[in-house]
Amino acid sequence: MKKIDLNFYPGWVRKAITFTIDDGNIKLDTKFRGITEPAGLKGTFNLCTPLKPDVDYKSFYEGYEISNHAYQHPYALTEKTRREIKDVPFDKPTADRAYGYPAPDAPGLIRVYTYNWTYMAPTTELYLDCVHKAQAELEAIFGKGKIRSYVWPCGKQDNDEVNAAMRKEGFQAMRITGCVKDSKNFDTPDDRQEWSYTADYSCLPEVAAAYEAYPDDGRLKFFCFGVHSHDFEIHDCWNLLVDFCEKYGNRPEDFWYATNCQIFDYEDAVKSVIVTDEKIQNPSDVDLCIKIDSVRKTLRAKSEILL
Repeated sequence: MKKIDLNFYPGWVRKAITFTIDDGNIKLDTKFRGITEPAGLKGTFNLCTPLKPDVDYKSFYEGYEISNHAYQHPYALTEKTRREIKDVPFDKPTADRAYGYPAPDAPGLIRVYTYNWTYMAPTTELYLDCVHKAQAELEAIFGKGKIRSYVWPCGKQDNDEVNAAMRKEGFQAMRITGCVKDSKNFDTPDDRQEWSYTADYSCLPEVAAAYEAYPDDGRLKFFCFGVHSHDFEIHDCWNLLVDFCEKYGNRPEDFWYATNCQIFDYEDAVKSVIVTDEKIQNPSDVDLCIKIDSVRKTLRAKSEILL
């Protein structure tokens, strides 16, 4: 029996690098891209709506994946956001942080104070409405079927009904919030409805170094950093991103640079391969890099290799 190794990304590498950047801050995303693009990095930008009418988002984010980050970036109703609601519209100069207020610019939503004045959807139906509104606006700009993933605003919400409803929405992936820097094996996410990024600005150098040093165990590996371009600005640490790109960018012999869903799609294609004593079949639409008896082979989409 020939030795068959399917676990390679394009370029016959085991490790992928990607990023996930929230909120669509055009000014700082421009700065972020100015550093990451020359290094060959790819990733996903997660946009909340409504979008600014004077920005050509489709052209600006050309070549990247776009994810749904919801209309008005809302919380769901949780113990953290539960408030007595004043029967007057929200007015920031006079609002009392102990209360919630109807949002004049977003009917049905409530303005509440957490770390700042934010929006809250008081029912599951209204939360889903924020998801669907953003999906419709983003698809109108980027194309039907192009928005395949969802990123929880403010992190996954402590609301079982909302969480269950969102699992039924059909997104290929739903990213929660929280750095999983303590991941010991850098495997691809087991549950794509519960995945998160591997590093943020606060731990990027050390986690990236651990990723590079992690030995080849024959499995596909995943490194995703985030989470806002403004993190590097607020904390005055763009140098960390520059250093990261200098060390880990432009190294296709070591890393595959791809968007979030490109990595997930590739992993799914690998898992779909059928191996028998006679042949290897690739039913997917993705060309795959494999090895047969340590010899590099390309298993084309919708094709087979006889053994």
